[in-house]
Amino acid sequence: MGALDIRTVPAQRRASAALDAITTARSSHARAHRRPPALTAREALAALEFEALLIWTAAHNLVNGVDMSDDDLERLTVAGMRIEAIGREFHS
Repeated sequence: MGALDIRTVPAQRRASAALDAITTARSSHARAHRRPPALTAREALAALEFEALLIWTAAHNLVNGVDMSDDDLERLTVAGMRIEAIGREFHS
């Protein structure tokens, strides 16, 4: 399986697709007992940019008095988890 081309994934799914690629790569690693190719730096950056924009938007809304729903908080938690997963991938 080749590296994920993040440009072929719709913008609203890029972070999810990047995380799925990491998960798939790790699963393949467990089966093959060798480190699979990780996301490219460009793919990881695209996913991080999307999550950062989402976090910025939430912060901007809070500063402007927009209440955060439970769904908003859950999505921010997912964003944090995705950022952490990408960081772990590149530090391992």
